[in-house]
Amino acid sequence: MDALRSLSDSISALAERASAKLFHVPSPMGGRTALGFDGKFLLVPAFEAEAGEKLAILAPGGREVEATVAGFDPGLSLAVLELSEPIPGTAWTGAKTAPALGSLVLVAAYPSPEGPEVRLDAIRFAGGTGENEYLQTDGAPFPGFSGAALVDPEGLLAGFVLADRGGNRGWALSAPRAAALAATIASGGTPARAWLGVSTVPIAAPTELAELFGDGRSSALLVAGVEAGSPAAAAGLRVGDVLSSIGDRAIAEPADLVAALDAARPGSELRLRVLRSGEKKDLTAIPGARPRSADRPGGQGFGRGHGHGGWRMGWRGCGWKPGR
Repeated sequence: MDALRSLSDSISALAERASAKLFHVPSPMGGRTALGFDGKFLLVPAFEAEAGEKLAILAPGGREVEATVAGFDPGLSLAVLELSEPIPGTAWTGAKTAPALGSLVLVAAYPSPEGPEVRLDAIRFAGGTGENEYLQTDGAPFPGFSGAALVDPEGLLAGFVLADRGGNRGWALSAPRAAALAATIASGGTPARAWLGVSTVPIAAPTELAELFGDGRSSALLVAGVEAGSPAAAAGLRVGDVLSSIGDRAIAEPADLVAALDAARPGSELRLRVLRSGEKKDLTAIPGARPRSADRPGGQGFGRGHGHGGWRMGWRGCGWKPGR
């Protein structure tokens, strides 16, 4: 009983500390949570937002404060809000390492004006690096848990909850990735990302295929789908083609395709080399700006075949105005 009491007290203390750093952003769908990394700028999921837009949000403890949209990434459906004045003690310190598989975390959210909510959860998946780094918890977030904090036993921020969607629940950005995105969005450094409209499947490259590539590779990407009306379709890319290179970059695995498109600019010509029926062909594509539906876990960012459409919630029309 003493051990159980000690565990319960520790969780309660952790919840109290976490609640002191949570912000609530109202929306027609019930609102969601926002987290800060420096006491002034907050990261929050949003369907749409305009730089300079002002709104009233709830600070820790329920006090209404004014915030201004400092930046918005439509591809990731994330916005950064700037508080009218910094609020000391609300900045999260991120954990230096990702939580271990199976470890316990506290999911802390401020989903409604009634106050914070918490849930104890376990890490189901932790992996990837850089832009592909993400987490997944075992439980399903409750309504309004978009933007919630994953808190480790030391009280450090382990992750930023993204979404709850049937079959794809518990997705979160790692704390370092969330902090980096907040800084980038706030600085206006989120240009549109290049998009081709193609889906691929990695395949093993037999000896004769590797010889055609001319670089001795052991794997390749087979085009499995081309979206109608997409830049890939306009370039003449077909299902069954094998991608050899994009620009000067050899394409042998999914990460190569992600890197090539991240380096490309929408509207600029992109040279594609493919193998079709054993022959090399050069195609010219003009990538467009990546649509929201293409920028998702499992798209050209996360890589496990999952979407996040359920966390796109706008705050427009919610009736909240500064001073009300």
